[in-house]
Amino acid sequence: MQVHRKMVGLVAGASLAAGALLAVTPAQADDAARTVGAADWEGGDKTLRTPSDPVGADVGVLATSPQISPAAERIRYVTSNTDYTCASGRLCTRVWDPVVKKWKVFDLWVCKTYSLSYWGGTGGYVNNQTKGTKAIFYKENGTQHGSTTAPATSNSYNWNPVWKIKNC
Repeated sequence: MQVHRKMVGLVAGASLAAGALLAVTPAQADDAARTVGAADWEGGDKTLRTPSDPVGADVGVLATSPQISPAAERIRYVTSNTDYTCASGRLCTRVWDPVVKKWKVFDLWVCKTYSLSYWGGTGGYVNNQTKGTKAIFYKENGTQHGSTTAPATSNSYNWNPVWKIKNC
């Protein structure tokens, strides 16, 4: 696993260097999540609109699709500037997939700690779990990077420092 993560770092470093050579400016992420008031969040499925393609999304650098382990309940692709739904009881995470040039959405339902591979850049999430359920995002060294308490959404979350997600 450590070798795998080091390879991810090397690929990411090469991508950053290539981006700098091509004068590509990375999109800035805002880690602030919006906590939805009770009047806005009455349960059931939630719909969120995807943002535009990330800056530099068309740069011709070798890429690998983002992965998660253990497997998510559902994985789907959504195009930019379209709506997608997060079913009740789920934490839905969204990350850019440079291979297919679409947003990849992972629906996490089973209470587990999920390991992330090839996640990077700005994405988002919908925490549509039972009210008060806390999802925690962990760094490479196992310390907490951030968290979200249901109900909450973020359309601009920086996945770069996140290596694991515990959805409950």
